[in-house]
Amino acid sequence: MTRIERYGWRGTVEPGIARVVSAHGDYYHLVCNEAEGEILARKKKSAFTRMKTVAPDSMKGKKISEIRATAPVVPMTGDFVRFRHNSRGDSMILETLPRFSHFERKDPTAKRTSQTLAVNFDVLFVMMSLNENFSTARIDRYLSLAEDRGGGDVCAVVTKMDLREEGDEEFLEDLAETVAGRARILHISSLTGEGMDEVRELAAPGRTLAFIGSSGVGKSTLLNALAGEEWAAVQEIQEWSGKGRHTTTSRELVMLPCGAMVIDTPGIREIGMIGETDEIRLKGESTHRWRK
Repeated sequence: MTRIERYGWRGTVEPGIARVVSAHGDYYHLVCNEAEGEILARKKKSAFTRMKTVAPDSMKGKKISEIRATAPVVPMTGDFVRFRHNSRGDSMILETLPRFSHFERKDPTAKRTSQTLAVNFDVLFVMMSLNENFSTARIDRYLSLAEDRGGGDVCAVVTKMDLREEGDEEFLEDLAETVAGRARILHISSLTGEGMDEVRELAAPGRTLAFIGSSGVGKSTLLNALAGEEWAAVQEIQEWSGKGRHTTTSRELVMLPCGAMVIDTPGIREIGMIGETDEIRLKGESTHRWRK
């Protein structure tokens, strides 16, 4: 098996194919068959920039969102790309290859556009913790967004089960009703190990897991537990609000010792549906769990 295949590539193996493991502004870190370790690459400007010319008749009258849909797809962490290798300097990304799965939300900074949060995953972990973060309404919104993901499976993951208190069964039953038939439910604790065997069963070699959820739900802690090392910085939850500090500030594709990969994403505060004007925000000010 070639290196790019170990990183999840399932197409024809040929020169010039890489996977993005992290993105930092105009620069991308790639893994490929052409070199060991990671290589540094930039986008070919002409391949990803729309030329400033008079719009053709076919575009006149179209919405900006429709025009953007026809624009070249800018690569992000998890993407497979076609590139030109340069052993003496920066390599050049020429094209973003088709994605087999994706998860997106309405962009909170631009009401008519969408923001892609994860791509090319085999399993999407929709995560929330058993504390003030718990909300069946938020999970319902996540699962609705995930219906258009393309490929891949979905798991609703309740973390921090070690914090279970009297009365929590009612909330977990509500969650089971909300999720029924739409996703598999996992109840886990990275601290006690509860449910971790089920997670490891999904983390097969060559598969990619994507962690989605608000800040502080335990995405980085779960990654550390799977990796067996301190891959991600973990900070304690603020007791007064139940919210975690933003520990992951950019997406990163991590190769686990078992051969599976994880896309760890920054915490999400708004999860609006594309085309809708309302959003569900974290209710950290409350000291009580809430369902809707």
